[in-house]
Amino acid sequence: MELEAIRVLIRAKMQDGRLPRDSGPQAFGHPGNLENCGACGRVLRTSKLMMEIRKSTMVFFFHGDCYLLWIDEQRAPVVTSSAFAPLA
Repeated sequence: MELEAIRVLIRAKMQDGRLPRDSGPQAFGHPGNLENCGACGRVLRTSKLMMEIRKSTMVFFFHGDCYLLWIDEQRAPVVTSSAFAPLA
C-alpha cells in the first residue's frame, strides 16, 4: 500500500475516532503479534517491528512505518470541510 493511501486511512480513522489524535504515554516496540495494524489494516508479521501504544484502556498496534505516519499526521493541522459552514 502506498504511503499516501495509508495517510488518508490514518486521517479518516483519527477523524472518526478509531485512532486517537495524540499518542499515549507509553509506546513499546517489539516483533509483530499477528494482529491487524491500526493504520493500514494489514497483519503485523512476527518478523517485522510492531509498535504498541497504550492510551487509557485502549491498545493500538502499528507497523513501524505506519506508526511514524500516524505521529506525523498528529502534527498536521486538522482540515475541516467548509461545505456545511454557516453563511455569515
